[in-house]
Amino acid sequence: GDRRAPGDCRESADDETRLINNAELAEALDCGRVDLQELRSSAMREAARFIVDPREQLEKERLFRRGEQEGEHAVGAWVRLHGLQTEALNGREGVVVEPLTPAGRVGVAIASAGSKAIRPCNLAPVGDDETIKVARIFCQGERGAGVRTWRWPARAIVDRPFEVSPLSQRIGMPLHVTRCEPQRALGAPEDFANQWVGHLMLDPRTGSVPHDWHAMPGPVIVWRADLGDLSADDVCLIVCFIDQLLGRLADKASPFDPDAEVNWEAFEAFKCKELEAHRDSERSQWWEDRWVQL
Repeated sequence: GDRRAPGDCRESADDETRLINNAELAEALDCGRVDLQELRSSAMREAARFIVDPREQLEKERLFRRGEQEGEHAVGAWVRLHGLQTEALNGREGVVVEPLTPAGRVGVAIASAGSKAIRPCNLAPVGDDETIKVARIFCQGERGAGVRTWRWPARAIVDRPFEVSPLSQRIGMPLHVTRCEPQRALGAPEDFANQWVGHLMLDPRTGSVPHDWHAMPGPVIVWRADLGDLSADDVCLIVCFIDQLLGRLADKASPFDPDAEVNWEAFEAFKCKELEAHRDSERSQWWEDRWVQL
């Protein structure tokens, strides 16, 4: 494979292209070396415009993602089928993947049976006493945005493949991350982008994210290993904690110590500081539905 270091401009041996130095690059761009440095600085400033602060993202997406599912037939809601002519489907549970259509049907995905268009009269909501709160993180190509609090039956989650968020383990609340079906067909690779999942799957010891979670992770369900409730607000708080660690990971002057900086005490200190900073502002609404206990 290609073992070149980042920033190495050389192509493979077959291309017979060599690495050029700053002076040659400046000459090729018809500018002085000082101007070249300014061009680089300008490019970095431009790139910074596209790095989203999780707090700014929360503020922008407040109206689109906060709160829980609305309505018993909202996309993501779990329902139980009854009164159908196909007896084998009666009593089965499924998740709503398409809201009520003009034809008067609701799209429901059922394990091992695919998606079915069902009349609302044949659907009963799975009660809160049978479900737990989970956080559903949307990927870039979906209709939704950010993260929402959904309710899923625990029995429907535990049988799905998952991986544990390394950082969540270190702060004393292991979170399982499970891939789920997108709300609509995704085509382009960028549709599967999901920056927040990358945060959760970051390994603080190495500062890296496993390739499977870095490249096209898609939408996911995040849930607690102990099957307790987990809200969108909880995940946002944890992602903000992880985000402020990224600068420390890149700090070469002061080496990052994951044992000292990523633990329950560090997260508690961050959480208290964050809640206090926004206690009397509109941003206090971000943390209304918290299940990560103080």
